[in-house]
Amino acid sequence: MFVPSQKCRFCAAYIMGTGVFVFSFSAFVLVAPAMAHEVDQRLGGFSSADGESRSMARFGGKADAPAFADGEISPSISISGQVERVRIDESNLPDNKYMKENFPEGERLDRNFGADGSLVVSKRTELTIGGSVAGDGVTKTSMKRLSMGHWLLGDQLRVGFSASTSATRRPQDSFLDYDSATIILRPQVVTNVGSLSLKAILNPTTTLSSEYTIAQSTERPLLRAWSVGIKQFISRWDGAVHIDAARVINLGDLDTNMSTGELTGTQFGFSYLQSLWKDAQGKLSYRYAREDEFTRAYGDHLVFGSDSYVAAVSQEFQKVRIAGEERPLLVDLAATRYLHNKASSATTIEMGASTKF
Repeated sequence: MFVPSQKCRFCAAYIMGTGVFVFSFSAFVLVAPAMAHEVDQRLGGFSSADGESRSMARFGGKADAPAFADGEISPSISISGQVERVRIDESNLPDNKYMKENFPEGERLDRNFGADGSLVVSKRTELTIGGSVAGDGVTKTSMKRLSMGHWLLGDQLRVGFSASTSATRRPQDSFLDYDSATIILRPQVVTNVGSLSLKAILNPTTTLSSEYTIAQSTERPLLRAWSVGIKQFISRWDGAVHIDAARVINLGDLDTNMSTGELTGTQFGFSYLQSLWKDAQGKLSYRYAREDEFTRAYGDHLVFGSDSYVAAVSQEFQKVRIAGEERPLLVDLAATRYLHNKASSATTIEMGASTKF
């Protein structure tokens, strides 16, 4: 996952980009567990006007175990992983203190691996427990997570809850702020997150969703976030419109253990999805994001904004011979253009493929 601007912490579009990884889909299928229900892999890359480039390979798999209790309980396990190669142009390396001190060659490898186990009861209640580890060899993050969802009112309303706790270990760092106060970044940061979500199927063509999230970190004030979205299928055009909006408030007392000031963020997204031909889908989307920062030193008001545009297409093949067997295959391709108000821009391309067993 890539955040194009270190300054735009909330508003930045989370995008993947153009890749140089040579990663064979067929080879992955060959080594996948025999009981796998689904496997997925993606590769892509990113390049920006700031002299930063990334290439990414991501894989995932899901295995379904036999149901028990007369078929009322269905267990499964999912695994995922991502490896991302990050390069910083030599001319820009002096401006990136973290890279210059820990990766003086201007290149690092970010890794993220996770596993989750799920239980679905009577096709209405789902419980998931899992965790992940991530790091680049210098900074390391471990996470534990739990989520639960249940359908009510004849499967018209889904209520969901999730909670997670993560610990990040990093080199202790210090620097002088604008007012000559020394900022000292803690070597360990613990973050606890909880969220409540609602999803309502209003009619066969309209779905409404909302979520409320709180996050408490040892290095930030309490964060609160609200989001709402609507999905509307348009039968006349065989297409759909997705609209969503989010608001984040991260205000509170600041001290010299915090490298950024108080933050508020607003985000709005619009997508249109269209059936193109048999088993093919297209997508065009736009996302606007803005973040306001009020600095600790003098209370300056800084504004960061970004626009991102996405074009994507997917094609499903009902029967493709993979590893000696005929299986369904879904292939998709997406391109993103990201623009930031601080003279930053990026172009990304991501390609993915998944199959079921």
